[in-house]
Formats: sequence, structure tokens, C-alpha cells
Amino acid sequence: MAGRVRGGRPWGPIRADSTEAKQLAEFLRDQVDFSGKTLVQLAAQIHLSKSQISVALAGKVPEPAFVTALIHATIPEPRLRKQRLDRARELLEATARPSPANPAPPLASEMELAELRAQQMETYDRLTRSLEAQNQLHEAAGNSAKLVMVLLSMINRLERRITDLTGERDQLRAAHVDTDTLHHTQQQLARAQEQEQRAQQELARAQEKQRQAETLAATVQAQITQLTDELDRLRTTTSADTGPTESTPAPFTAPAGTATDPVGDDIDQALTRITAVNDHDDQLLHDITHNLHQDPDPGGDEDADSGVWWVVQDNPPDNPPDNPPTSTDTADNLNARQEDAAATAKAGDYRKAVELYTDLVDAYTHLNGPEHPDTLTTRHNLAHWQGAAGDPVGAHTALAQLLPLRERILGPEHPDTLATRHNLADWQGETGDPAGAHTALAQLLPDVERILGPEHPHTLATRNNLARWQGRAGDPAGAHTAFAQLLPDVERILGPEHPHTLTTRNNLADWQGRAGDPAGAHTALAQLLPLRERILGPEHPGTLTTRHSLADWQGAAGDPAGAHTALAQLLPLRERILGPEHPDTLTTRHSLEWWKEEARGASR
Repeated sequence: MAGRVRGGRPWGPIRADSTEAKQLAEFLRDQVDFSGKTLVQLAAQIHLSKSQISVALAGKVPEPAFVTALIHATIPEPRLRKQRLDRARELLEATARPSPANPAPPLASEMELAELRAQQMETYDRLTRSLEAQNQLHEAAGNSAKLVMVLLSMINRLERRITDLTGERDQLRAAHVDTDTLHHTQQQLARAQEQEQRAQQELARAQEKQRQAETLAATVQAQITQLTDELDRLRTTTSADTGPTESTPAPFTAPAGTATDPVGDDIDQALTRITAVNDHDDQLLHDITHNLHQDPDPGGDEDADSGVWWVVQDNPPDNPPDNPPTSTDTADNLNARQEDAAATAKAGDYRKAVELYTDLVDAYTHLNGPEHPDTLTTRHNLAHWQGAAGDPVGAHTALAQLLPLRERILGPEHPDTLATRHNLADWQGETGDPAGAHTALAQLLPDVERILGPEHPHTLATRNNLARWQGRAGDPAGAHTAFAQLLPDVERILGPEHPHTLTTRNNLADWQGRAGDPAGAHTALAQLLPLRERILGPEHPGTLTTRHSLADWQGAAGDPAGAHTALAQLLPLRERILGPEHPDTLTTRHSLEWWKEEARGASR
């Protein structure tokens, strides 16, 4: 039966000649799912066609070069990549000597193939609806663009008319002409002023409709990309077969009219048609937005910015959010839920925080719209905790999509825009590009110091991460010096027991060790650990980080057996709190094995 990955994106069935080949295909598919990449993206990176990748992931034993290329394309973190590559090579070697006790798996049954074809048809139907919606959105955006041009011209014409009628009224008053003529001119002036006000309102509506249509079109395009990838996956073993769009009203042409105020009558009729087009586009955008939130999400939770708010109807998440969005959401209860999500993250439960922020993005989008500052802030927070929960690639992608919006809506020097630039650089480093992260933060720091001031907490955070990526880019001594310069400022501004101060002390000790003083690093961390346990709690990820670093530098300072014991006690905590596949958990597991071997060597 076709497998389902996170969020419900299905694969076609695996047709392997042995159990070992099936295990290899399942493992390689897991790496693709973990990365969140589409087959189109992978094809460009490993220089193979989508069909070639599909065959290799459907059960046929691939070439070693393909396995290596796929792992490199899907696992950016070097240590984790080495682990996964070693495992993939073990599975690949096992396919050369399949166990005789395990017969080849049977071909998929007719029922399974029928189910797979039904999934293909369902996906194709959703893709067709998305393409139709995309065409409608392009037409709606085009209509609005034309209305904007017409309305700008109309407003300019009305402003001139108001000026002329005002002058005419003043002349009539000065000449003391008959009351009827003056009254008629005053009526025309009042009508022109009311029309100018209506035109301004319709202009604002048309501009908003154009913006909404363009935003929705980008969301629909992401959905189309995901559905196309879903079809690619389903076509690993079968092929599927692949409406006219509903047109929007044609742009109006103002009809001629005859009356005592023919110019005003023409403008009234034109405004009536404009209102009708705006009303139509309002309904169209409402319907498409509603359908987007009703349709199953083809991409699940893997892309944070392109539509993670839809729920997979036939495969609900294992742990649904505690507070699903409702039509009764208000600013007050959303603020309370923001506080709950922030408290959850602060307590170290990053995975639960991701669930809460994902739900909040949906709620804010429904309540305020996709470009409201509160919606953008919630997307920013979701991306950050998505990375903290073990998905740095997803966090970087989400922030890269968010930054242009914040620059356009808030401005390039707004503090929130600077925060997104900061986090984008940070997760760029976590995806395997420390030099790029250091360069980006070095460019950001002068802007932050100029706009926020040298003692602002965000400025201190930028200096902290700049030093960290300096070290990870190959300059440990420079990183240690930078942290030594930073710590007194952090202690003075934030206080000696502030969590950020503790983080800076942890980083200073760590880079002290990496710069060649492991005993000094161990001593500094041993002094820090009781503070972190008291202030953050014994199970906070920051406390666990200090425990891991303390163990590592204990081993590096000459006590590998002690390091092994400390890490053996730490590993179950990290598995329970962060999850077995979190990068920090994998790092602890790797270090545990390292110091185990070092302790054995020392005892010989």
C-alpha cells in the first residue's frame, strides 16, 4: 500500500526483489522526507531526472553514487550526514547478499493498485482546482490593476471638477446671482465631493484586492508545486490520467448619460460598475481562500510559509493542537495563546511550541489577513522554533520567504525586519554554511547598532552569534576573544543571571576549549551548570547543552571514562525531551560512542 510521509504526502508502493532492497528504499525515502525537498529540487541537485530518482526510490537497487549524492543533497549537517551515509552504505551492501530466509515481497495487489490510482486521481483533481484558482486570481489581479488606473484618472478628474465648481460657486456668491443657479452649482459640488470620496474608497478596495490576489496566487503556486511533487511520488510505479475557468466581469466602460448633470451621471454609473467588479473580486477571493483552507494540505508541515495551516483530512496529525482556530478568535484570546506558545518554548518544549505557533499562524491569517504585522510576527516565531525543534532547513526557508514581506510592509530598518535578517543568518549557518552566516551577521551588526543602539539586547545577540559563527567558520581563537569582549557588556546590561548571560558564559567556555584550553573550559562549565539548573531548570535544553559541553571537555581534559559516564546519563534526557532524531540528541549519541572508544583505548 502506498506509504504516507509527514503531513500526508504519499509515496507509491515499493516493488523490491528482496527485503534488504525494500529496507534501503524505505531508508532513502525517509531522508527525502526529512529534508522536505521535492523531487524537482533533488533532480536539480543530483543531476538526474525525476523519473530516474523515482525508480531508485521504488525498490530497484541504486548505484552507490546515487546513494551518496542523495544523502549529501538531503542531510546538510556534516556529522548527521556521515551517520546517515554510513547507514545507507550498510543497507546497500546488504542488498548484494539478500537473506535466503526472506522471500521477495509479493507484487502489490489489485486492491492496492486501485487505491494508489484513486490517490492519483484525487491529487490530480486538487491540482486541477488549484490551476483554475490560479487563473482566476491572475484575472482578479488584472481587473484590480485596471480599476486602479481608471480610479486614479477619475480621482484626478474629480479633483479638477471640485476645484472648478468651487471657483464657480464663489464667483456666483460674489455676483449675487439668482438663488437657483447658485443652488444648482452647490449641488454639483457636493455630488462631486461625494463621488471623489466613493472613488477613494473603491481605489483602496481595488488596491487591497490586487494585493490579496497576488498573495493568494503565491500561496496557490506553492500548493501547485507540492501537488505536482505528490504526483511525481505516486508515479513511481503507475501512471495516472491527467475546466474552463470562470471568467471575471470584463473591465467596464462608462456609459454615456443625459441629465442636468451629465458629467456627474457618467461618474455615478462608472462608480456603480467599479463597485460591482470589486464586489465580484471580493467574493472570488473569499471563495478561493475558503477552498484553500478546506483542501487537504499536500505538503503537510514541512514548509512553514507556504501554507502549513491546512489539515490533512484523511490522515490527521498524531498530536493535534490543543486550541484549533475558530471563527470566534479575537485579538484578546490570540494574545493569550501567543503567551502560552512563548511560555511553552521558553520551557524547552520546542516541538509543542511549533504546534502552537502553526495553529496561531492560521488563526491570525483568518482574523487579520496574511500581511498583517501580527501574522508576520507569528510566522517569524514559528520559523525560529521550527529550527530549534530540529528542522534548520525548514526554518531557513520560511525566514527567506518572510524577509521580503517584512522589508516591503514594515521597511528595511524596522526592528522586526532586523530580527528576521538575524534569524535568517543564524539558520543559514545551521544548515551547513557557517561562513555565509558570519558574513550576513557582519553586514547586519552595523545596521543594528545604528538603529537600535550598541546596548540593545538585539545588538548583544547579534554580537553573540557573530562570534559563534566566526568560530564555526574556522577561527576558534577569534571567537573566544569576541566572547570575552562581549560577556562584560552582557552582564552589565542584562544582569549576571539573565538566561542570555548564561548562554554567553557557556559559549565563552566552549570556545576557550576549542582554542586550546580544555581544562579551563571544563572548570568554567562546572561553575556554570548549577546556575543553569537553578535558573532554567534541570531539563531545559540550555541546561542539557551545558551538561553535554561539560562532559566533552571533561574527556578532552584527560578523563574519557568520566565523559562517557556523563553522556550516558544525559542521552535518555535528550531523547525524551528533544526526540531521538533531534540534531542535539544525535550529537550526544555520537559523542557517547566517541568517548566510549577513547576510554577503552586509555584502559589498554
